[in-house]
Amino acid sequence: MRLLNRFLRSPRLPILYYHEIGPKASKHVVTPQAFAAQMGWLGSARYQVLSMDEVARIATGRAPAPERAVALTFDDGRAGVLRHVAPLLQRLGWPATIYAVTDWLDGKPVPEADRYSDFLAWRDLAALCDAGMTIGSHTCSHRNLKKVPEAELRAEVEGSRRRLEEQLGRSVAHFSFPKGRATRAARRAVRNAGYRTAVRTGQRVNGRGLHPHSLFRLRVHGEESLERFQTLLEA
Repeated sequence: MRLLNRFLRSPRLPILYYHEIGPKASKHVVTPQAFAAQMGWLGSARYQVLSMDEVARIATGRAPAPERAVALTFDDGRAGVLRHVAPLLQRLGWPATIYAVTDWLDGKPVPEADRYSDFLAWRDLAALCDAGMTIGSHTCSHRNLKKVPEAELRAEVEGSRRRLEEQLGRSVAHFSFPKGRATRAARRAVRNAGYRTAVRTGQRVNGRGLHPHSLFRLRVHGEESLERFQTLLEA
């Protein structure tokens, strides 16, 4: 009966996402002190931190979800991930994934709304690989794929992957939809490109029937308390 109940219980797989870890808390920025406290709580609460490769195995039914699991992801390619995240996660031995925008790595202009922090350079992204972080694609230009003509989707989805692999010398298997939004055509383009997973937003925890190319995430707001962070995961 215990085994049956365990099989029937819906898996619960939260995926957290951050934009930047930096000195001034805001909607998009979590301070290093707050981030360290959050990671400390995950450890004390006995969460198992998964890589996106492990998430892919769970989402495709090839592995069971651990009792208390979570995955850590970071969008855009912000400099604070190298300064503050990588050293801490290395000490903890925990995996994480950073989804990079290749046009910004190549030095192309960043829209005003996205200039609230510094960005990584290619050498920084390579350093994160060496530190054990997984690199994923966040498209070439960071355009909302719901507004990109279908004829241009392949360039955004496949072009970013090709550029990352050329620069890093590693395969890229994971994708993040800019703004967390995608049409059916965009999801199809990502799947056809061979990505193992794709993440979106939605402030939802993944459960039974989770789809590897439409995984929900929980955004961590930089101005919320540790208690709110705990509630985000355990509500």
